[in-house]
Amino acid sequence: MSRTPTRERLLLTAERLFAVHGIDAVSLRQISVAASQRNNSAAQYHFGNKEELIRAIFGFRLVAINARREDLVRESVRTGVDQEPRALAEAMVRPLAEQIDVGGSFYLRFLARVHQHMGASTYALPAMGLEGSSPEFGRLIDLALGHLPTAVRRNRLRLGGSLAVHATADREQRVHEGQAHDVLPPAAFVADLVDAVVGILAAPVSAQVLAALEPPTGSRPARAG
Repeated sequence: MSRTPTRERLLLTAERLFAVHGIDAVSLRQISVAASQRNNSAAQYHFGNKEELIRAIFGFRLVAINARREDLVRESVRTGVDQEPRALAEAMVRPLAEQIDVGGSFYLRFLARVHQHMGASTYALPAMGLEGSSPEFGRLIDLALGHLPTAVRRNRLRLGGSLAVHATADREQRVHEGQAHDVLPPAAFVADLVDAVVGILAAPVSAQVLAALEPPTGSRPARAG
């Protein structure tokens, strides 16, 4: 993706406006005006439509986030904890939480808005950075959650990802408003959020869930012969 000053200004302005007002409430023209472009069609010229602009914001941010996630995966392999749910939770949460420290960041609130707008599927949405992540991160998911039924594994990832996105977005908002004093200190916040995501990922699958996954009696296909 090209990194011209105009394009980057449009990306950062769009990220901020989407974060504050929501995806549907912001037009490409408003982004162009807010980015101080003389051409009110600048955003449309550079990105074509809103969907492509959103993809470009992810492309702009996820390079660093995915690199950090890959570092965490490599470290978990080096220390022999790559089969533990906590390693997966750390790789999911920490790269997002660290964005709070980026000066003037609106990325996490943008992420939460897109999460609400497009749905919370971590497989369809690049919100958690799973899209374009390394094969090593996929391997970490299989190691940590491979014992779960596929439907449960997908749901656990969705729930854990949703918590990570919205909790870090809330933290970013509090920091932005100077209200972070009423929550945990930064390091404790991240560790506690990792604990919470581990709880989601590692919770035993109850008999009730397993029973609900079974097809109703009489719905199994008849055996041949």
